Amino acid sequence: MHTVLIALLLFASTNEIQAREAMKPAEEVGQIIRDLEGIHVGQQDAPCTLDIQNDLPLSNLQPLYLHPNTDSYWLPTAKGELQIPRGANIELYCTHSFSIGNSDGSYSHNPSIHVRCLHDKTFDWEGGKWELGDFTCAKPLTYTVERMNQSCGDGDVASHGRVYRVGYNISAGRFVRTIELCHDADQLRTHYASYQLVPANALFQRQVKRVKFSSAGHFSGYDMNDLYSQKNQLKQVAKLVKQPIASAHVSSFLKEGQYLTRGHLASKADFIYASQQRSSFNYLNVAPQWQRFNNGHWQIVEDKMRQLVARLDLSVTVYTGTYGVMPVPQQSEAAGFHLATHAEGEGVLPVPRLYYRVLIDNQNRRRGLALVGVNNPHATLSEIEDSYIICPPVDVHHVRVLLRWLQVEDLKKGYLYACRVADLAKAVGHLPLQLEDVNELIE
Repeated sequence: MHTVLIALLLFASTNEIQAREAMKPAEEVGQIIRDLEGIHVGQQDAPCTLDIQNDLPLSNLQPLYLHPNTDSYWLPTAKGELQIPRGANIELYCTHSFSIGNSDGSYSHNPSIHVRCLHDKTFDWEGGKWELGDFTCAKPLTYTVERMNQSCGDGDVASHGRVYRVGYNISAGRFVRTIELCHDADQLRTHYASYQLVPANALFQRQVKRVKFSSAGHFSGYDMNDLYSQKNQLKQVAKLVKQPIASAHVSSFLKEGQYLTRGHLASKADFIYASQQRSSFNYLNVAPQWQRFNNGHWQIVEDKMRQLVARLDLSVTVYTGTYGVMPVPQQSEAAGFHLATHAEGEGVLPVPRLYYRVLIDNQNRRRGLALVGVNNPHATLSEIEDSYIICPPVDVHHVRVLLRWLQVEDLKKGYLYACRVADLAKAVGHLPLQLEDVNELIE
């Protein structure tokens, strides 16, 4: 009897074990369960959310973050968060190949990969779980500056030059643009840089290191590093005033205004991602700018305009440009201050008389604002009022707020005034013609 009872218990136990084994989930179901681990109730549809300051690489090995199969960056929110909907793909691009993870040394030789949001900061790639920070380029990204078959302004190439585009050439017909430029190759002068600002730009990645300026395949026959050197600046002033470099007049001219620096048109801080910021370091995107102006009122203008866009929740097109040639005191106005001469002896690479920054509201393209700054630390207030005001100044709230931050009595840091976009566009002549119809003000 006991033998039969033991046999029955063993039979039942065996069946129970087999039944439990038969209930083991299929492999794909098990993967879904593992993906759901750690997700709280009510967050099943939450997007993957990453802090662009802390969750992404900030080095020159950062890939592009793109909407899949487009030429558009996947931009963060106004809070500085990169959000990818659960189950959606984001495309990552490197010029050559990827280095993936820090431990196993994985590589992908495909320059473009798509990764899928699982949850929180976790993404799926080829069946494995990764974070976006695990994906870096094996080599630094390479940007290009391409000359387009398109003239600037009113279409007069001889007067205004051509359009150039800066960005990343992914494939035929697919170019991820960061900046558009209007550049006169004969004069070594860029009239303006054009790009986009949205509220997220105020929260740009802040720990990205500066890189060396590049000629990007242009400026044949000129050493741009040498032309911007302080040694060359002294040499050019001496030629203009016809005095030795060591003379008091030459040394006082540069000492009073400090020195000329490479003034970004589209500034590094106007771009969100490291890849965008690095593309700003090309010589077509700069012009000679006095250091005290560059690091003074103009920097404040750049900062405050980003904050204005964020505060008003705007999407704007920016045109940052130059106008005229700075005169040298006690010299002919016609000569102007240039940092180089071409073969016929004519001055090139002019020191601009003025810098300007234009904002165009993308939702109402007849609405905008233009700010103009004087790039001459030697100009007196009477000289500025006489020959540096090229468009009727306007008194708008944003400018009044901005002026509270400026040391308006210190002209060496840059005299500033605001205009209607239409008035500035008509005065400079090289901006797109449609800007001459922008008469409404961003108030």
